[in-house]
Amino acid sequence: MVVQPARMSKSGRSRVTILTIVALVSHGRCVGVMRMDHSLKPKTVVRYHPISQLFHWLTVALILVQFTWAWRIDQAEGFRVRFELVTQHKSLGMAVLVLVVLRLIWRFIVKPPPLPAHRPSWERRAAAWGHGLLYALILAMPLSGWAYSSAAGLGDFWWGPINWPSLVGANEALEDILKRVHQTLGILLGVVAGGHAVVALRHHLILKDEILLRMLPGRMRKGQD
Repeated sequence: MVVQPARMSKSGRSRVTILTIVALVSHGRCVGVMRMDHSLKPKTVVRYHPISQLFHWLTVALILVQFTWAWRIDQAEGFRVRFELVTQHKSLGMAVLVLVVLRLIWRFIVKPPPLPAHRPSWERRAAAWGHGLLYALILAMPLSGWAYSSAAGLGDFWWGPINWPSLVGANEALEDILKRVHQTLGILLGVVAGGHAVVALRHHLILKDEILLRMLPGRMRKGQD
């Protein structure tokens, strides 16, 4: 006895055909999505030039040392210890001055990478103003200290092979003014630099973007200066 296969009605065959087409289309979409996902590559961070990074982190280190030395001077007892700390503080301050001047020259030669295109315009303006203020304070701090030391009659001192001259003549009234200016600039620098660090950490830890990574060592995008 031969069993004949059951014949399917036209409506049944239509349903099977439709279901098959839907399945194939869905499968094709899934494959397309998987291929798209596999084709995605990790974003390459456009980093600062290694020399720019070196200037940045050397400046950060020296400024932290300078704040530490300023605190040590206030806590020091005895003229000899205080004098040695002040001399070291002045020498490090001139190192900061030379370093920031070289850094500005380098920044003019090798332009920093632009902010990512997706950042809003107000954030770009704030970053530009913040960097400008930070550079101005880093320049003003050693210059005000140099002038303050000169007004105190202690302007001439050796810094390696260089003998830095006095910016102004000894003047007790001017010394008091420049002392307050130097201290105020130090507070402003601490606030602005601290805010700069907080913003960078916000980008890295909360927004999880590449802003902080740009100033850290790593592979540079091809074609970047």
